[in-house]
Amino acid sequence: MECVRQIIDSKLLDGLNLPNYMRNRKVEVIIIPADEADIKQKKPVENLMGILHEYADPKLIHSEKDAWIKAMVEKHADC
Repeated sequence: MECVRQIIDSKLLDGLNLPNYMRNRKVEVIIIPADEADIKQKKPVENLMGILHEYADPKLIHSEKDAWIKAMVEKHADC
């Protein structure tokens, strides 16, 4: 896939919400064409509750209660 790369002054990108550390500097702009199939319209999320449900593993739900404690014991066991 072809792209266009150019180094420009970040002042030319005032319309973008650049982080402070990128302002008033030279930045590299890379332009890559987006395929229409890759651009998905995201529907607005009204409630985040259960949004990760599709990644849940029912076999591990019973161990969630003590998961944080176990992780800390493993991380700091040799301290």
